[in-house]
Order: sequence, then C-alpha cells, then structure tokens
Amino acid sequence: MDDMGEIGRPIFRDEEIGVDGEEKIEGKKSNTCSECGATFRKPAYLKQHMQSHSLERPYTCPVDDCHSSYRRKDHLTRHILQHQGKLFKCPIETCSHEFSFQGNMKRHVKEFHCEDCPPTNVECRKQYVCREIGCGKVFKFASKLQKHEDSHVKLDSVEAFCCEPVCMKYFANDRCLKAHIQSCHQHITCKICGTKQLKKNFKRHLRKHEARVSLERVKCNYKGCLHTFSNESNLRQHMKAVHFELKPFAVAFLVVA
Repeated sequence: MDDMGEIGRPIFRDEEIGVDGEEKIEGKKSNTCSECGATFRKPAYLKQHMQSHSLERPYTCPVDDCHSSYRRKDHLTRHILQHQGKLFKCPIETCSHEFSFQGNMKRHVKEFHCEDCPPTNVECRKQYVCREIGCGKVFKFASKLQKHEDSHVKLDSVEAFCCEPVCMKYFANDRCLKAHIQSCHQHITCKICGTKQLKKNFKRHLRKHEARVSLERVKCNYKGCLHTFSNESNLRQHMKAVHFELKPFAVAFLVVA
C-alpha cells in the first residue's frame, strides 16, 4: 500500500510528526481548515469539520418515506432515534420496509403487495381496467375508472375538431367545438389597456386593473380640501355633505307653539 495506511489514511514519517503527535508541515500545524481558517487539535476533528463545508449529504435516513439526509453520520444517528417506536412496518413477511406514517405503509401494501394480500380480502384484489384500446390503465375504484373513461372521446362519435395551430382537439359535436373556441381561442380587447386577452382569462385580467385602481386615491378638487378617497362614490358623498352641505338624512322637527 506504499505510504497509505488503513482506510486510505496517510502514514507520516517521524520528521513529519510533532512532539505532541500532531501533523506538521514546514513547522506549522496542518489541522487548519482551508475554507474558514479554523484550527483543530486533531486531524480527525478537522476532517469532521470539513464536512460542514461540503454540499454533499451522503448519510440518508433508511426509513422509506423519510427523505432526510445529513453531512455527518452522527447527525443521521441522532435523527434515526426520532423514529424509534414510531415506525409502521410492512405486514408482508418477506418485506422489510418501514414507514413513519401509517398511510404511507398502507399505500405501499396496495401498490406493491396487492397480489400477496389474503384471498379473503376481496377489496384489495379488486381492480378496474380501462377497456379503451391502447389504454389499459388500472384503477382501484369504479368511480375513478368511470371518471377516466369519460375523458376518452370515441372516434366513431367525433364530428368536429379544432383547427387552431398546436391544438387539434376533437369533439363530439359542433356545439362543444364552438364552446371550446370561444373559451380557449377567442380574444377580447381590453378597453382599459387595449391589449387582447383570451376570453377564459379576461376576468382575471380585469381584476388586475381593479387591484391597481383600488390603490389609487381619488382626490377632492374643491379648493383648499386635501381629502382623498378610495373610489368616486365616496368622493361624491363627501362633496355633498361637506362642500354642498347636503346631508344624506334630512330630519324634520315639529315645533309646537
């Protein structure tokens, strides 16, 4: 192994070791971090410290649904202690997977061990397969399959398709095609800014203008008045009540002689 000792550690000659056993290079301690300048008493401490500067996190948690990873092994060991007594083991005898959440364990059993379920567990073995040619997707619930099958448009019922570039969607009738074009391809010109917007996005576009307007205060133009308001309606009420002395509620008093 030449000058390399166990586990790839270099063997230093006597002249490279100080009187206290510390590695020396040209009379100076080498246990100094090249990244931050921190100095350590032993090379092992320096090696452990250098891991804090590395972006690599080689120590990963062995629990299947836990994605924690660490730079140092002792940090991983401390993390694993948090899982003790809280893990849900896969009930299949030949499987050693463990999970921190019961729901993840059950999903694991359904996805990977459905064939291993007891024969009395009918619900576990039941599967619903899409009969559409070229599809064959499998679902665990009939309602999920029904919703999926509705997404398939039968080729023999296709009467219209969209000619817009990059679209080419097909529909069962002209009414569905027309609704699609109006929603996805018809443009409306905004009277506020003049830009063209898709009809399906137009309401959202208008809300942006409304948000900007709400931030702009409406000033009172009456001479000497510095009041501002959030909208025109509040300004008009202010003008009537303050400047024109028109009270919103007139109260009449009957004077008895």
